[in-house]
Amino acid sequence: MYQFEEKYIVQDLETHEFLYPDPFGDVGQTPNIKSAGHYDTREDAISAGVEEIGNEFVIFSFFVRAEK
Repeated sequence: MYQFEEKYIVQDLETHEFLYPDPFGDVGQTPNIKSAGHYDTREDAISAGVEEIGNEFVIFSFFVRAEK
């Protein structure tokens, strides 16, 4: 049986874009959900939303197959 981990992504409700880690170690926004950054905890996702977006955002949780 496969093992799964819960992850979180953050979406800006004004621009409809998702937070993602850019190549320079900062956080940017992307319209592509596949490029969205995965946060390990809901608290990390909330912190990123508050720091990077500041006002209205939504957090989605989903499951990914765990790496062995």
